[in-house]
Amino acid sequence: MAERKSIAATVTYRETGASDRAPVRALQAAVYDSAIAGICEALISSPAETLSLVAELDGQIIGHILLTPVAGPERALALAPHAILPAWRDMQIGTELVRNALKLARERGWRSVFVFGQPDYYGRFGFKSRTANCADVSWQGPRFLAIELEQGALARWSGPLDYPEAYLAVAKALY
Repeated sequence: MAERKSIAATVTYRETGASDRAPVRALQAAVYDSAIAGICEALISSPAETLSLVAELDGQIIGHILLTPVAGPERALALAPHAILPAWRDMQIGTELVRNALKLARERGWRSVFVFGQPDYYGRFGFKSRTANCADVSWQGPRFLAIELEQGALARWSGPLDYPEAYLAVAKALY
């Protein structure tokens, strides 16, 4: 396990730059498919304030995470896609990518993040299904999770989440 963590420690986690678009698209196509890659690129290129981060090792992008604004609660994001090249999975790189993305979101004043994913995985970061119960979405259930980046951010809110159309296309294809 120490070796796996040491690999994750040598990876650079940073925001996606303009020169990263083609490698990110290739990564998304390799992990998911070319349709997801195109939708992901459209979200990153949109005027919305997305947070897009990569994991880079020796000049190669081996992971990517995207957080996209959603309408509903004040300053809320949706997390997807989150992709790591298969050769680099189980080395804590995905974990560090999520941690870095949540840290950046807090620093930029985002208040909450929603994700549809594995409760055991995302629960490690503080995501909970009960925190997401305030949202009115058709995919409500144990895999729909949320985290408050600012304490109480979702305490007095309930209602529908309005996802960008491109994001819904990603979610539909992934789940």
